Amino acid sequence: MAAGKKYVDVNVFVYWLGNHPTLGKIAKEWIRDVERSAKGSYVTSSLTVYEVLIVMSGLTGNSLENKRFVEKVLEAIFGLRGLEISPIIKSDFTSALEYMGKYGLDLEDALHLTVALREKAVEIVSNDKDFDKTPLRRIF
Repeated sequence: MAAGKKYVDVNVFVYWLGNHPTLGKIAKEWIRDVERSAKGSYVTSSLTVYEVLIVMSGLTGNSLENKRFVEKVLEAIFGLRGLEISPIIKSDFTSALEYMGKYGLDLEDALHLTVALREKAVEIVSNDKDFDKTPLRRIF
């Protein structure tokens, strides 16, 4: 793997937390690497955390009104030693609009790309091939 920060996409957390039948194992291996890494080796955005909560609530039938469910998901993500959570800031939306046009991304992927580049990530852990059109090296 190349040196530098790695951005972790939503799907990795969903496959891991949801114990996906085919992609759960590789997601778990990535999560183990995040756990063993130094703080800040991996980064994701606050948008990722929210999207994971939305997807996991749909997969499990839990409501976002269920405080215990939300706490469990947050604890799992926030407990990963090597992971930093970067907030979405106002200027990210301007950059995301640019990347939507430049790389043909939807808004969510453009926001993830924006945060990854702002945080100086060089790779993205994702199975989303849309990121192959971007300056990030996609790994999964």
